[in-house]
Amino acid sequence: MKLEGKVCLVTGGGRGIGRGICISFAKEGAKLAVNYNQSKKEAEGLAGELGCNAYAVKADVGKKAEVDNMIDKVLDRFGKIDVLVNNAGISSDCSFLDMDEQEWDRTIDTNLKSVYLCSRRVAKEMIKRNIKGKIINISSVCGFLAQKGLVHYSASKGGINMLTKTMCLELAPYGINVNCIAPGAVEIESTKIELQRPIWKSIIPAGFWALPEDIGKIAVFLASEDSKYIWGGIIYADGGQSIQLPMIYK
Repeated sequence: MKLEGKVCLVTGGGRGIGRGICISFAKEGAKLAVNYNQSKKEAEGLAGELGCNAYAVKADVGKKAEVDNMIDKVLDRFGKIDVLVNNAGISSDCSFLDMDEQEWDRTIDTNLKSVYLCSRRVAKEMIKRNIKGKIINISSVCGFLAQKGLVHYSASKGGINMLTKTMCLELAPYGINVNCIAPGAVEIESTKIELQRPIWKSIIPAGFWALPEDIGKIAVFLASEDSKYIWGGIIYADGGQSIQLPMIYK
């Protein structure tokens, strides 16, 4: 049990990659706070499946007051937080010229500002309790590979990559370890249809896409002592997608 006795907070934990991380953590003995905003049914259902050591807690993690309230509830329930996974994220397909300010702000707040808000509060609690904790951020290959229609999403994920590195520099003296996972194609509810297109297997050297639990296993590694000498790292979990240029000539 690599995470036995550890209290882990996973934002956006009710579905998709967050759900896979929660399940993987639970298998390693972790106590879990499963954050959700809109997905109450999924988060509470998952917490019920995982048992008495799992707790669903609502918050819009792009808003400071809700983040503070969420973390207060987790601390009241479990007394500490050893691991924070900043997973909550949204995405929409919208061209740069057509995007309005509201859509930009919504994406940046949920995907990037949330990492700042949650990490700062949790880090302060870790320092207060002398916990040598772990913070794991979930980025994307879109944080360093451009794609039309995703300027807001890519900007938020690129920001997470650099936030990971600078957070690591400032928090390392307190023994708080910060790393990042940058997934590629992952089969979740919103991508199932898109991933059936033949092009995906042609641009992924591994020849297949990941399941949420595959990302969960990487998160377990980063949350455990197995990764004790990885600091400020970005792990590209993309089946090799980012190592080649697309084949446009035959």
